[in-house]
Amino acid sequence: MNEMPPGARVADRLPARRSVDPERLLRRLAWSGGVLCALMATLVAWEYRKRVVSPPLPVLRMVGDFAVTNQTGLPLNSSALRGRPWAVDLIFTRCPGPCADLTRVMAAVQRGLPSNSRAGLMSVSSDPEFDTPAVLAVYAGKFQADPARWQFVTGDKAELRRLATEQLSLVLQDKAEPDRTTPDDLFLHSTLIVLMDGEGRLRAVVEGLEPGAAQRVLELLARLEREG
Repeated sequence: MNEMPPGARVADRLPARRSVDPERLLRRLAWSGGVLCALMATLVAWEYRKRVVSPPLPVLRMVGDFAVTNQTGLPLNSSALRGRPWAVDLIFTRCPGPCADLTRVMAAVQRGLPSNSRAGLMSVSSDPEFDTPAVLAVYAGKFQADPARWQFVTGDKAELRRLATEQLSLVLQDKAEPDRTTPDDLFLHSTLIVLMDGEGRLRAVVEGLEPGAAQRVLELLARLEREG
């Protein structure tokens, strides 16, 4: 074992430090930054492809022409809906069953839409004799429905029945009186939310009372908006 000479410092026994080359350090930092940027670009591109470059939704059917009246008393027809995607459901305001829950889902969709979204919502009444525009306006107000975004529609009974069953492919049946649980238990109807594109075509269907339905509708509306 070699003894340290008297007066020698510990630092004298340590290897000399190599000086840092600033240019070399900068090159290493630049290389590391380039790798990080490339990785981030790859991740962003992958996320973009996942969200945007996805197979188009199938065309289920053409919805066709219809004419209804909204909660403000204004006429609304199929041509007025062109150019923007729509989420559509079937309700009636005195419904003792799932209509309020379904409308809450639609309200969640309205809240979740970006302010610059073109997407719209439409709730079709199956009970036009009771659901006048004034009644629908009160009902819409309970759910903070924006009339520029969310249409509650009524009109001719036969026209609405045709729109619901033949054009939107929803179930709507009158309940026989012995089958009614309450006097207002008038209809057996779908709790589906159907998605219509800006060309008036039915593109997707979501079960409105399943968990996560509002988020699913939002995702589908976003896809339809990206189609143009």
